[in-house]
Amino acid sequence: TIGTVQVQVTAARQNSNTLSAPKTLFAPAFFTLGGGAYVAALHADYSVVGAPNLLPGAVTQPAKPGETILLYGTGFGPTTPPMPAPLANPVQIKIGGIAATVAFAGLAGPGLYQFNVTVPNLPTGDAAVLATIGGVATQTGVSLTIQ
Repeated sequence: TIGTVQVQVTAARQNSNTLSAPKTLFAPAFFTLGGGAYVAALHADYSVVGAPNLLPGAVTQPAKPGETILLYGTGFGPTTPPMPAPLANPVQIKIGGIAATVAFAGLAGPGLYQFNVTVPNLPTGDAAVLATIGGVATQTGVSLTIQ
């Protein structure tokens, strides 16, 4: 169901006030690293994609043009069948303003969507990442480091 729904939180056997909130089919967002500036992404060997020293204590390496990487997000809507499964609706992902080839887009776990994408041929640096599904876009200001 989409439209206005009633929301109430229960914690320690106490109920909050009931509020109305809009429920939509899509509310896509990428998970992020580095204070929200970089998309949460892994190389095919499951090492973290990012500029060197992006995360203290973790080895991070930039993505390479032509490499297939894994991006992660939430709110991308229904899948067919329910889980684990590909998205029921097409998603477009752009890196640096260029359409990336999406080899897989689907639910990997409850609330966790995975996207296997090929990094376009882009110059070294940070490139904006944006996904669109059902006419709704992910948050802006999220990048991927390429080298």
